[in-house]
Amino acid sequence: MERTAVFVDAGWLLAAAALDVLGTPFRDELACDYRALVAGIADTVDRHSAGAPRLRTYWYDAAPGGTPTYEHDRIGGFPYVKVRLGRLNRARQQKGVDVLIYHDLLTLARERAITRAYLVAGDEDLREGVAEAQKIGIQVVLLGMPIEQGHNQSARLVRECDEYLILPREAWRPHCSRRSADEAPEVQHDDVVTARTVGAVFAREWAERSAAEEMREVLDSFPTLPQQLDIELLLTAEEELGSLRGRPDLKSELRGTFWFALKEVARGRERLEEGNGNGAGEGGSGPDAG
Repeated sequence: MERTAVFVDAGWLLAAAALDVLGTPFRDELACDYRALVAGIADTVDRHSAGAPRLRTYWYDAAPGGTPTYEHDRIGGFPYVKVRLGRLNRARQQKGVDVLIYHDLLTLARERAITRAYLVAGDEDLREGVAEAQKIGIQVVLLGMPIEQGHNQSARLVRECDEYLILPREAWRPHCSRRSADEAPEVQHDDVVTARTVGAVFAREWAERSAAEEMREVLDSFPTLPQQLDIELLLTAEEELGSLRGRPDLKSELRGTFWFALKEVARGRERLEEGNGNGAGEGGSGPDAG
């Protein structure tokens, strides 16, 4: 029986959409109705395959530490959608996404779970996976984006696939727009808890490796963190939460918890020093006592 599956490299797709909508490939500035976007791609595939059953849509993306963001959890909750995550390094580069696509494509091909794969991607590294799937008998259709700023897909990947289609604008364009300056993703309770945890742990670990004088200087700068320390704190949080751009509430939770935890550490040290001083003055347990 004929059956299809859709493999979407979200990083490539959203960068291409941002290039068309915003004139820049920076997806952080793009707002999307992901449910409608996924449905638009699926509808295009279903029409092209003449209604052949669709196994599911695989949505490949990257996140700091491979930890799903709120948006990833939402997308993964859509019917017949599977989110697969690689890692996002501090240079905002995706790592491991092509490997995941390659693995899933070959696994479904070998298991005869699908007869045709629809690939929404552009990286030449996927060409070998396409060729291997074809050897097993799978057809691979590559979907592209109608952008005018230049060809953004590997020519060798295009040639390797059985067919090349352009995603019609109505499948995705109405669902993408510029994120407004004050627009922020909805903050979830789990994100708040994570931000508070990261802030507290970062404060304690920083205090452990810092000299007393350095710690006093930072405390004296309250409520403004020194720039370099603030950058380190935000980068550490993004490994767990994803980009914090446009998320002032989470930044506030993060910094507030950092200050609270650092002050707790400082008070603990003061009590310890006072206790040591009192013990030395009383001399009750020294070798000459009594």
